[in-house]
Amino acid sequence: MCIVFDASSHEDGQLALNECIWPGANLNPNIFHLIIYFRLNTIAITADIERAFLQISLGDEDRDAVRFLFPELESNQTDPYKFQVYRFRRVMFGVNVSPFLLSATIKYHIQKYREQYPAATEMLDTCLYVDDVISGAENISQALKLSKDADTIMKNASMTLRKWNSNNQTLMRT
Repeated sequence: MCIVFDASSHEDGQLALNECIWPGANLNPNIFHLIIYFRLNTIAITADIERAFLQISLGDEDRDAVRFLFPELESNQTDPYKFQVYRFRRVMFGVNVSPFLLSATIKYHIQKYREQYPAATEMLDTCLYVDDVISGAENISQALKLSKDADTIMKNASMTLRKWNSNNQTLMRT
């Protein structure tokens, strides 16, 4: 289950959260180019980052931008406008800035491995669309190395690649 917040909802005459937060630059690759590149490979590789948005902590100074009020519901409550104030500590799914924060965080982490894992960092930099890896390789050994190196890079960033899939059954068994 994934909790999604509707940051576009608002009261009449009021602003929505998504209208108050700059969404950031689109750091994702062009989806058309990504699919074309994906189809050019002999072996297809796909994966998903587990709970990607929830892996990113918000800094203390940014948490006030994503506060929410929760009514105190006590049986003897006399003040109907008494609320608890909560602040999110993780990036929320459903806020316009979340894809930018995820992409920027991943790009920050993968750049540390450019020399050690050049092919895998290139793949993650160009074949990652939000939290989905959509890539491929020309042979099994290349696909296996790419997937293992990408998995290592993401684990070092405290992110887990899961739901690996391929059109190659030999690769799926490894």
